[in-house]
Amino acid sequence: MDQSLDIDLKRESLLKCLIMYLGEETSCLIKEYQADQREEAEREFEKTTMAFFVIREGDALSRALDISIVIDGVEVLNELPSVACACAIMFGFIYALNLKYSEGLKYTFEAFQKIIMDIESKQMSRRAQDLSSKLSKLFFFL
Repeated sequence: MDQSLDIDLKRESLLKCLIMYLGEETSCLIKEYQADQREEAEREFEKTTMAFFVIREGDALSRALDISIVIDGVEVLNELPSVACACAIMFGFIYALNLKYSEGLKYTFEAFQKIIMDIESKQMSRRAQDLSSKLSKLFFFL
């Protein structure tokens, strides 16, 4: 990764890579809009089960102007500092409110729960087991 990138953008990139590695679509979780598309984003809220809405001034490498969490068509939080922070808060909402993982992101949230948070890590899907095994090997050699 480019050394000049902001740490929040690096974390966001890693999150997107994790989602893609697990065979899921980043657009299921992270919906990105330009600043002049804010009204379009707000109309999209109503159709959304669970996602982050990121409003940027420029391209994907520019800092976000606003990051919101939308659950069941309702904006529950906005003006979050980063996508990584939004992801942690979303996981907290899912866990605290006993929500079902979004079908398009079930492996991503399972990886958060069972690999990163080590909650109920004895039973994992094949995808999560493969990722956990590869991470274990990587960290063993570091």
